[in-house]
Amino acid sequence: MQKAVSWGLVISYIILFIAMGIMGIKIFDKNYDIVVESYIAFIFLLINCGCNIYRVFSNRCPHCGKLRLSNGKYCSHCGKEV
Repeated sequence: MQKAVSWGLVISYIILFIAMGIMGIKIFDKNYDIVVESYIAFIFLLINCGCNIYRVFSNRCPHCGKLRLSNGKYCSHCGKEV
């Protein structure tokens, strides 16, 4: 599941960057019809936020089940090797 979330983040960043670029180019050309691009950017921004929230709260120690705050070799709560 971690790989799917990581790929979701990468894809959402790329599509968000493209949508914002298209919006910028349209605004620069004085074409203010950017409704579709803004909806696409908003959807992928929500996907990005959801993937980030999932990554933060899915990083648990397999021994004690508490959230790990770092990606170190040992759990900061129980001290066992992860």
